Amino acid sequence: MYKSVLLHSVISSMLCLTYANDVDSSNELDSLLGSMSELATKNSLNVDYLPSVVTVIDAQTYRDAGIQTIAEALDMLPGIQMQLSPMGYTTAAVRGLKMTNGYLSDKMKILIDGVVINNEVTGSSSFYMDFPMQLVERIEVLRGPNSTLYGAGAFYGTVNIITKLGSDKKENQLFTGVGSYQYRTAGVNINTAHGNWKLFADGYYKSNNKALDIKDSQQDTQEAMQDFSVGLKATNGGLEFLARLKQSSYGNFYSFEGEMDPIPGKEQGHDSSYFFSQLSYKTAFDDYKLETKANFSHRESDIKANIYSQAHSNDSDFFPKVGITAQEGFYTHEQTAEENLEAEAILTLPKIKSNDILLGAGVRQVNITQDEFYSSVENLIAQNRVAILANGNYNDFRYNEWREPAYWANPTTTLLPDNMDRTIGYAYVQDLVSVTDNVDLVLGLRADDYSDYGVQLSKRAGLIYRASDTTILKLLYGSAFRVPTLIEAYQNGHIDTRAGDSTIKPEETDTYEMVGIYTPNFNHKFSLDLFYSILKNTIDIEEFGDTIPGYQNMKQRYSKGVEFEYFYRTAQQHNFYFNGTYVYAEYTVPPEDRPIVLVDYSMPDISKVMLKAMYVYRPTEYLSFGTTWRYFSETTPTRISWVDNDSTVNKTQIFDQTATYRFSSNSEMRLTVKNLFNTEVRLPSYYYVVNGGIEREGRNFFLSYIYKF
Repeated sequence: MYKSVLLHSVISSMLCLTYANDVDSSNELDSLLGSMSELATKNSLNVDYLPSVVTVIDAQTYRDAGIQTIAEALDMLPGIQMQLSPMGYTTAAVRGLKMTNGYLSDKMKILIDGVVINNEVTGSSSFYMDFPMQLVERIEVLRGPNSTLYGAGAFYGTVNIITKLGSDKKENQLFTGVGSYQYRTAGVNINTAHGNWKLFADGYYKSNNKALDIKDSQQDTQEAMQDFSVGLKATNGGLEFLARLKQSSYGNFYSFEGEMDPIPGKEQGHDSSYFFSQLSYKTAFDDYKLETKANFSHRESDIKANIYSQAHSNDSDFFPKVGITAQEGFYTHEQTAEENLEAEAILTLPKIKSNDILLGAGVRQVNITQDEFYSSVENLIAQNRVAILANGNYNDFRYNEWREPAYWANPTTTLLPDNMDRTIGYAYVQDLVSVTDNVDLVLGLRADDYSDYGVQLSKRAGLIYRASDTTILKLLYGSAFRVPTLIEAYQNGHIDTRAGDSTIKPEETDTYEMVGIYTPNFNHKFSLDLFYSILKNTIDIEEFGDTIPGYQNMKQRYSKGVEFEYFYRTAQQHNFYFNGTYVYAEYTVPPEDRPIVLVDYSMPDISKVMLKAMYVYRPTEYLSFGTTWRYFSETTPTRISWVDNDSTVNKTQIFDQTATYRFSSNSEMRLTVKNLFNTEVRLPSYYYVVNGGIEREGRNFFLSYIYKF
């Protein structure tokens, strides 16, 4: 049986990575090792044996298929639908699960080289979705909950982006590229060694001047961007230091409320900066393995949002009632910064009979180091507050007071209360049990103690049965939680925004899955996954016409469906990947807008059917062609009565075509044409802002050159 298991492991590993750059023995070994993942268990296992649904993305394959960024790579996977807010924030709807009425929190846990990207203010890691694939070695994607290992936020999925630097790739490369919308990019990977020290570094810069002509509009979107990152890694035996800085600046796309350029000439855009560093040490003694980590992260966000011009607001009607002329439009400027300090220890015990036991514990301290908020409307009120209150028409004025009582009760120029912080302590245990030669069982339990929300428990159980040399079956259960972000729980009230609610509860999910994997030979692999998720106390925006805007816990929501994957690969010429998803997610219309009899509706802005395919054909060792195809069915409509614009997105299919020519083993040029047939592409968005979805690019191209040395 052990020989059969080993043979199946080799076959599965070779198929999980859908293509290797070269086909010599050394690269086949790289392919085999690359399919070993620690994402689901923190023990290195073949992905087919993991007690979770994990897909390993080989970056070289995806580059040959024309994939440019992390977001594009995720969009090729089953169950994932990438979406865009009007302000340009990229989010992922996983298995039909998303905030029905909002877009701030994407509820996926993002890791860079195993380091969690923390963000307690808003819970979003969308600023890493534009990271270039040229610096990536592979991406490990776990669909479904994994809070037992990664805590809050590993709710809909967990993504570990492993860079060439993070994988200790001994490869020096330079790359440069150009493309549509004055796109420019350049980057580098380098490594060296000094004595026992191994040093790795990388970096990139890219920019464009994108502005899309939008149908039926006299204005263009504002999407110009600049983005760069630098990374450093140093290792010496079991000691490792890792650091990365990423900064980006974007225009505000469609602007906050979907009006392209509400206040012409007024600065708008959003800047993000994220720095992390981690020092870790691995050691072993008497068959015990110990890993200790200490890390620090600093995140800054600077958002300038033109909400609407005076011509599109009620300012001109309200302010004259108290003798004030509103000459400027409505815009806001918010700046926040947070720091995270974390220490963690992970202990792997010697094997006890058939048990591989892993223990972990840690603590994290979150501090808000900057918090400033400016609103032109609130500033106008503050400057004239005495005159407004003394005016005889004050009772007729009360600008938005009925909807924004929190601001009128406590005028403030910050988003959060003073001295805001959060402390989290956690401990977890996992037992990977070899029940028999062909049956494994995993059990996991985790407790997170939040200084403001108390103890949260996460559980998981998985049964893996190797039915034969070619067939693996899995039964999986996992729970996950997400505490309210600081914005959701504590945000100060402001006009035309919403106040936090400290009484809302953490949201939870329970997910059940049945997985079958069939690998008849080296060339073919099939997998089928049936899933069912129950969400409890879901946190969402409460924003109805007759109530005060804020956040609340919604009634239970559900997601169920099926995911299918097929891999076909030959030694050199052909590499084909196809996946299909059917998902049905539903939610109950919140109390303020429900009929007398509660009705569960399909989750809005979700495509129930998604089909995706990728084919890389290599007729010679010098030339390859890559094709990707994505199909999304029409999204489900919004069922809220007061919403005028229904952003149902029509069904769409998108083809991309790529040609790569390798001048030598060290030099290659790649041309990618995105949206080959110039299809009108719209992405689901915040439902009542942009009718018909966010319009995206027509046909566009990227040309890149890579030199390895």
